[in-house]
Amino acid sequence: MKTYKVDLDYEASLFDPRYDEGSAASLKVIREFEYVFFLINQEACHLKNIKQYDDNYLKHLKSLGFSIPSFAPDEKAFTYWWSHRHERELEKELNSKLTSVEIAKERGWGFWQGKIAESVEDVLSHLKTHPNIKHWIIKRPHSFSGIGHYYFSADQVNVETLKKILVEKVLLEPVYQRVFDIGTTFIIHNGEIKRQFMVENFNSQSGGFKGGAGASNVDKFKKYIQEKYHFSLNELEKITLEIARVYLNKGALFNVQIDSFVYQEEGRLKLYPLVEVNYRKTMGLVIQSLADKYSEAHHVEWKVLSSKEVTNEMDSWIKVSPEGNHFRSFYKAFLNCPT
Repeated sequence: MKTYKVDLDYEASLFDPRYDEGSAASLKVIREFEYVFFLINQEACHLKNIKQYDDNYLKHLKSLGFSIPSFAPDEKAFTYWWSHRHERELEKELNSKLTSVEIAKERGWGFWQGKIAESVEDVLSHLKTHPNIKHWIIKRPHSFSGIGHYYFSADQVNVETLKKILVEKVLLEPVYQRVFDIGTTFIIHNGEIKRQFMVENFNSQSGGFKGGAGASNVDKFKKYIQEKYHFSLNELEKITLEIARVYLNKGALFNVQIDSFVYQEEGRLKLYPLVEVNYRKTMGLVIQSLADKYSEAHHVEWKVLSSKEVTNEMDSWIKVSPEGNHFRSFYKAFLNCPT
């Protein structure tokens, strides 16, 4: 049987020149979310675990139908699980936001009023080109979950702050009035698409991941979104397939997830098809794994909350995170349309 290691620090290993696999920062994020392995994986295997798990917690997950591996924390030979490590330079290209925004701009799938900025002068010049846009965001090309995003107003530009940020190429874009976020995953084996699924991602205002909702198939999920937001995902379903094929042509061999959102402008809902692409596993796999377990449900929701955010409402939800975690997670299957 294979032994896996949950490498949630994968993107740091690709892009952070100071990356250290054994650093406190890497171990912290893995200890916090290593358990997602139990929620997704169905293969009989060993896990080179970083965190120790209470027997009662593991029995709880087994009772819910999840597969628990045998543990091998000291194993030296293992396969990384979160990532697709097969060609480092290609992986850096496919995971970079610079790649996705260039594709979006070229194909008309997003980044319409955005700019890849390399200097303060680039930023100031671009703001003058769009005098009617008041609120902007700068994203670092290798950030994730909203970490490192910088929001500012066009009439309150802090040049010194921009100088500190612009030590590399960054993405400058207007702030949209986002209504909901969608992650579309393509399960790919040896360069062939085997499955497409879509989930709604619950994100904080700063882009931090807070969980999501999914259904057992794409048609049921599109119905969930139509009923909840009165918006059709038919166009997005087709566009994301085109995006996936672009990434296949670039050399993708395994899973890709495409992030999109729907925003409000002048009282209308509009589609922003391509924000970024993740060439690795994502939390969308957790949401879909839960949805697959409840095929009879209208939809399933998974919430990830800090300990301070947990309220009595969660008493009716099923907890799946270990005791002692700062972030607690719960899921619930819904039989009817959300209100």
